[in-house]
Amino acid sequence: MIKKYFEDWNKFELLFLLFGLLSSIISAILFKGTIIDTLYTSLYLITALLMSKGKVECYFVGFVSVFFYGIVSYNQGYYGELIITIFLTFPIMILGIISWLKHQDKDGDTVIISSLSKKEITIVLLSQLILFWLYYFILKAFNTELLVISSFSVVTSVLASYFEARRSELSLLCYVANDLVIITLWLIPIINGQTELISVLVGPILLLINDIYGSYNWKRLKKKQKEKGIN
Repeated sequence: MIKKYFEDWNKFELLFLLFGLLSSIISAILFKGTIIDTLYTSLYLITALLMSKGKVECYFVGFVSVFFYGIVSYNQGYYGELIITIFLTFPIMILGIISWLKHQDKDGDTVIISSLSKKEITIVLLSQLILFWLYYFILKAFNTELLVISSFSVVTSVLASYFEARRSELSLLCYVANDLVIITLWLIPIINGQTELISVLVGPILLLINDIYGSYNWKRLKKKQKEKGIN
């Protein structure tokens, strides 16, 4: 049954999954990371890979992975990341799973990728530019570390989650932006001496590679669906 599930995975996806899981475990051992760090990194990688393949299962694994990321963020004082998890990521994920389940390409066992109107895209982008300041002052009230970067993390995460729920390939571009912000977020304390957080940093680096690949893969899936007359 497991072998059958991986039949439509190409060599890159399988090797990347294996490499990513080994990297998260080895980095946790070398840099004395916690079990929570390892679980977060491993589950987030699986979630991201499933998402890049357009598999609805990404949401089921994702619910668990964001829970662990919330714990990691709280322990580091990144309350912006914690707020994202509780008040934004979970609700959007619920909407996303409903949307993905309703729009499935049964032949390829993948989500049907949509094309959003320019009006919707513009409204969503402008709304987040405005809401950036709301996030900023909310996080400031919680004495959040690295306030400006944390605020950008909220913006890019909300955009990525929204476009993912809307089944748009723009989600992968937003995830790439979010990965870069999160890498910066964790790199700063590491530079300041918290080397145990290297095991956490491995996660977003792996996600960045995955999301760049996912952007390519969603374009490929969308093209195949158009050729089959699926909109």
